[in-house]
Amino acid sequence: MRKFDKRVHIMLNDTELSALKKKSADAGMTMSAYLRKQIMETTIRERPNIDWRSLADRIGTLGDEVNEIARAVNARGIVTECDSKQVLEIMQQIKAELAFLAPYAQDRKDVRKERK
Repeated sequence: MRKFDKRVHIMLNDTELSALKKKSADAGMTMSAYLRKQIMETTIRERPNIDWRSLADRIGTLGDEVNEIARAVNARGIVTECDSKQVLEIMQQIKAELAFLAPYAQDRKDVRKERK
């Protein structure tokens, strides 16, 4: 875990504190982590505003479709070209559902490294 053994005291007015709280919350970070990121001049993005449950449900449904195809293939003992195309289409749909999250994946890795 990364060691933070230096303390800094800063003074903010109400407007500045409110802005810091909002920006750090939007980024999904503590105020301290947010300020450290700003100091080190790294890019800070707002957390994506999505309905995680809905996204998980959509991806779960697509996974169920892949399982149905797999069961049919196992029952027949052979993979058809149609099966392959269907699975490829489903995988492309999953990729499309998750594509917008790619820029945030690196940000999360950075935050985890910072906590270590």
